[in-house]
Amino acid sequence: MTIRTLAAGLLLLLLAACTSIGAPEPTAAPRATLAPSAVTLPTAVLPTPAAQPSPIPIGGAERPSPAPGAPTSGVAAAPTDPLATLAAATRLPRDPLALARALGACRAAPQACPTVVRSAPLDAQVGEVRSFYVSDVAANRQFAILAELRYAGPVVLMYVEQGLPYSQPDLEAAARTFEQEIYPRTREIFGSEIQPGVDGDPRITILNASDPSGQLLGYFSAQDLVPRQVNRFSNEREMFFMNIGLMSFADERYLDVLAHEFQHMIHQNEQPGSPTWFNEGASQLAEDLNGYFNHGMIPLYLFDPDLQLTAWSAGIGQTGGHYGAAHLFMRYVYAQYAGKDQLLPLIRADAGNRLQAFVELAARTRPSITSFGELVADWAVANLIDDPTVGDGRYGYATGHELPPLLPTRVQPREARPGLQADSVAQFGADYHVLPPGASALVFQGATSVGLAAEPVRGKASWWSGRSDDSYATLTHAFDLRDLKRATLQFAAWYEIENDYDYAFVTVSTDDGLTWETLPGTLTTADDPQGMNYGHGLTGVSGAPAARVEDGVRGVWVEETIDLSAYVGQRILLRFWQINDQGYNAPGLLLDELRIPELGFSDDVEAGVGDWQAAGFARTGGVLPQHWELRLVRFSADGVTVEPLAVDEAGTARASLNPEERGVLVVLATTPYTTERASYELVVE
Repeated sequence: MTIRTLAAGLLLLLLAACTSIGAPEPTAAPRATLAPSAVTLPTAVLPTPAAQPSPIPIGGAERPSPAPGAPTSGVAAAPTDPLATLAAATRLPRDPLALARALGACRAAPQACPTVVRSAPLDAQVGEVRSFYVSDVAANRQFAILAELRYAGPVVLMYVEQGLPYSQPDLEAAARTFEQEIYPRTREIFGSEIQPGVDGDPRITILNASDPSGQLLGYFSAQDLVPRQVNRFSNEREMFFMNIGLMSFADERYLDVLAHEFQHMIHQNEQPGSPTWFNEGASQLAEDLNGYFNHGMIPLYLFDPDLQLTAWSAGIGQTGGHYGAAHLFMRYVYAQYAGKDQLLPLIRADAGNRLQAFVELAARTRPSITSFGELVADWAVANLIDDPTVGDGRYGYATGHELPPLLPTRVQPREARPGLQADSVAQFGADYHVLPPGASALVFQGATSVGLAAEPVRGKASWWSGRSDDSYATLTHAFDLRDLKRATLQFAAWYEIENDYDYAFVTVSTDDGLTWETLPGTLTTADDPQGMNYGHGLTGVSGAPAARVEDGVRGVWVEETIDLSAYVGQRILLRFWQINDQGYNAPGLLLDELRIPELGFSDDVEAGVGDWQAAGFARTGGVLPQHWELRLVRFSADGVTVEPLAVDEAGTARASLNPEERGVLVVLATTPYTTERASYELVVE
């Protein structure tokens, strides 16, 4: 779900579609040895479920927008070109209704599982009292409250938790402002929410209540958009939660948060698989475009821009910089390329996942831009100088009189020492080095490779689930157990999966893939605090059952064993699933050394894909090529110039400075798919 939170006295906007929030920046993952077996809430919107039940195909459903140039086969190629392999292995959009029919509570009678709970509008009368589920992020639980309807307008239904003090005139004024200003303006720019939705009513429900954790200003949760047969905690309405314990109806923050959360609701309908960083950036921009200007978390990012733009963190206190980065980047894209007319096309193009969509937009204005890394490098320079008079104007945020200035400050570069220094930087983060007076030359030496998650337990290949928000991946194999008296699945697994919100499953189907039963193992859990566990799932950190992904503990390879004896005498489909909700995604699941000893089956993943059918999974060696973007910003009496520095195949770049110049070197690592940091060395002469 999307969430707005308070942490350390600072206002934070958090998005977590039915998921907990992020993990700290991970340290580099060393090659692991095989071990013995042993949140704030973001906003999310669920895709409109299919009207008729149908089996999820063996290879998985086809994702609507594969990466440009990617092979159409759902089976990943051999890991000879790692980035091309991962681009081809596109994860599938999560459809909660289809998953409930295949794996969850609707599995026993898929056709009886409803798409909506009603087809006619609600007969809502002021004064009525009803129960709602609310999230307690501190206790990691859902609980019920009673709330009374206090306003029923043409666009919103305003409920207030019983027993809370409030002003009825202020409530009605806030409702009218949303209906008459925020609602039409946000829809014009970003698109439409689901209409009429799960409750058959085009109106939006706003639940005004208190948050026992004291951390949330508001949130939008996609779990409310489905029937309770799909998620038992659903409120079965298109709705927001607003914390009037921390802000009154007369507080401008109340309307600010509504604008933010409404964009999330719209975004869920227009592009349900959009990643958190892009969705949150769009919501921050929605605040700006509705006239609620604040710097939010921008200073946190500018204080430390060595933070991955295209990722999020799991811990509630770790997301401030991410909000700032997403806000700045979307404001930059708006000022330079998108304007109001191109925001919705960007969302529909799935730009947060398909980064090339940003490039295609920017190239209409500046054809020389050919990669997302180049665009991010331009933005990084804008955060240093914010000057539209430099070069062709690409290094600034100016929008004329439409929006006020955004940057409360600029990044403060670090002093580079003469001689050799070693450093590292996050992917799509930035380091800024001020070159010392008298420096005449510099040599950059960057790593040529970077880890993906973990390397294979043995050999050179393993299966990786991929990672993205609100999506899933499957790996399927047919087995004939008719001549066996018992059967056991054994495999090596490495995983870092968001605790309690995202899961991996081992399942069997005996009806050609119509329904699937999750199987217990030595490492699985049946606990289900958020309604996201379809039975027996793997979640958290492999080898560290007490750890949470936000703790920074890294996974290790572990052995898992699954009893298949209940299926002997039959032909079966065996399938691995890895399912993520919105809000945060961790590095995911790796599989290796897959065996059914009684059948004589053994696969170390070295020889190729074999008879596995992969949708979202990819064979990988665990290592990717490291890409770099360098910009040398030169300051002299003649003005400011920006020089891109070419990095050769060995990871080396060189530049010289004139005696009258001062320089700032901007270093960006730009390898997609991974959140591992990139190492480099800098020699200043």
